[in-house]
Amino acid sequence: MQEKHIKDLVIAIAVIMLLVFTVNDYSLYHKVNKVKKESMYANIALDEGLLAQIQSIEKSITDRKSFTFTVTKDPLLQDLIVKTKQDLQKQWEEMVSSMMRLSATFTDSNGQQKAMVSYGGKNHLLGVGDVLANRKITKIESDRIHFSEGNYKGEIVIQKIPPKPKELDENAKEKQYNW
Repeated sequence: MQEKHIKDLVIAIAVIMLLVFTVNDYSLYHKVNKVKKESMYANIALDEGLLAQIQSIEKSITDRKSFTFTVTKDPLLQDLIVKTKQDLQKQWEEMVSSMMRLSATFTDSNGQQKAMVSYGGKNHLLGVGDVLANRKITKIESDRIHFSEGNYKGEIVIQKIPPKPKELDENAKEKQYNW
C-alpha cells in the first residue's frame, strides 16, 4: 500500500510544481509587457541634434533600400571620381601612347636625316617621304620634323615624355616627405 501512496505523492508534487511554474510564467509575462518600449533614459542619452541626425540617416537608408538603380554600368566606375593608382597609371600610359611625339632626329651612316617618332605605343624610324598616320614627312631638321596631311602642313618638335602624375611618382613622394 505504501507504494500507492508514494506514487500519488509524486504525482501531486508534479502537478503542484506545474501550477507554480505556470503562475510564475504568467506573472513574468505581465511584467515584461509593462516595460516601456522607450527607456526613461532615452532623453538623457542623446541630445536632440544627434537624435535628429540619426533619424535622418535611418530615413535615408530606408529610402535607398527602396531605390531602384537603372544604370547599365557599375556606378563606382562611371567617370572614376576616385581614381586608384592603377587607373592613373593606365590613363597616363594611354595618353602617352596616343600622342604623336618626336623623340629624336639624327643623320644615319648614309647621310640621310632620320627621325624617331613615338605613336600608338611604338617607336617608328622615319625618313623624308615616309608616311605615319596619313602624315607624310616632308623635311627633317635637328629639333623638328615637317609633315603634310592632305592640304594641311604642320610640324612636330622634339618633346619629352609627359611626366607621370604626382600620385604615381615615387621620387616626388619621397622628396615631399623627406625633411
